[in-house]
Amino acid sequence: MKYKIFFLLLFIFVLFYVYIDHLNPDNVKFYIGGGRFLETGIATYVMASFLVGVLLSMIVSLFSDLGKTIVNWKEEKKEKKKEELKEFFERARAYDLKGDREKAIDILNRIIRKVPEVEETYLYLADIHLSMKEYEKALDILKLAEMNLGKKETVSLKKAKAMLAMNDGENMETELKEVISKNESNIEALEMLRNLYVSKKDWDKALEIEKRITRFVKTEEENRRLLGIRLERLKVLYNKNFEDHGEEITKGLKEIIGEDKRFVPAYILLADVYKRTGKLNEAGRVYGRGYSKTGHIIFLLKMEDLYIERRTPEVILKIYRRLLDISPKNGVIEFLYARLCLRLEMIDEAIEALNTLLASGADFKALHKAMAEAYIHRGEMDKAVMEFRLAFPPEHVYIPFICNNCKTKKVEWSEFCDVCFSWNTIVVRREDFLQAEMTEIKRLYESENWEGEGEVR
Repeated sequence: MKYKIFFLLLFIFVLFYVYIDHLNPDNVKFYIGGGRFLETGIATYVMASFLVGVLLSMIVSLFSDLGKTIVNWKEEKKEKKKEELKEFFERARAYDLKGDREKAIDILNRIIRKVPEVEETYLYLADIHLSMKEYEKALDILKLAEMNLGKKETVSLKKAKAMLAMNDGENMETELKEVISKNESNIEALEMLRNLYVSKKDWDKALEIEKRITRFVKTEEENRRLLGIRLERLKVLYNKNFEDHGEEITKGLKEIIGEDKRFVPAYILLADVYKRTGKLNEAGRVYGRGYSKTGHIIFLLKMEDLYIERRTPEVILKIYRRLLDISPKNGVIEFLYARLCLRLEMIDEAIEALNTLLASGADFKALHKAMAEAYIHRGEMDKAVMEFRLAFPPEHVYIPFICNNCKTKKVEWSEFCDVCFSWNTIVVRREDFLQAEMTEIKRLYESENWEGEGEVR
């Protein structure tokens, strides 16, 4: 059918040509340069132009179709290569999951030789070497990636991680700075660089990086880190050059407390500043304010030390008794009071407080340990042995702490967790010790001027 249509159109075209030629019997000259020309009829000239246009259109269409064919062929080839690559990757992962890492490494190396432009292969292979603690091999793979792909942000970041594992801080710093220079919002690189400066106690550089992080990450955790690093800078001045920077330190700590009234370490250091300058009354007030805002046990422990050192233990005893009057069922305060009585060799009062706790249903190792020590003071060794058995295996400390962020157990309270690089996260371990709400107790501080009763004279 299409041939019939073709010949019909051809016949119409010929008739049209004859018709035009009949209407235009005159010739025209078509100059081709150098004074030369072709002389032909108008109809022939028009039809020739038309045919040339059709021919050019066909040629353009041919090249266009050819280009599309080539592109489609390349895409199909690329997709086929992707499928092959995916299959190889799956095989490598399967071997890796089975624990046969040598085969996984062999497959990944073959992929690199066959398709050297795939970034993911280098990163996966480097991860396997890192997990096997083959840090040099991981670095070699990443350097090969840079040779084949050029400098890539992800590759540089992986190199920094390998250097971190190798404790190569100098080269790690250089690599991270290069990543950040290409992408200033690379949070992972910024955090790694900040942690590096924190581990080196280079607080000025750590502060600079943390400020950049907090521009992008607006969280309570990052705000705590920023305050923590500012605190450490003040701490350095406190330890090395307090005489020349006492006012600056005091002002800086008050600013930190003003920004976060629950930032425990700032209260502790501010109290140390006052103690160092002989302002013991102010130190006691700082501990009281810190406890009123946070309810953290460390302030009560610090007050114990302060008043016992000043030979005025009656002050801290009075504080505990007032707290117990306000909240008689608070097991935390009851235990701390019993522990203080034991420390002051007020054995009868200690045993009475401990028995009150036992009667309330409390049962934890530190309680039995304290009771055992009280019975030893009384010379009641049988009862002491029984309590020690209940405390087995014994804790090394009366009050166990834990990082609330990474859950690392701590022997004692500190302002900084060196595992997760966080400040103000060390709290009492709830699973091993009593934990109660401090709402009623805090009301004592907020509604009454009891600090005056706690002044050291």
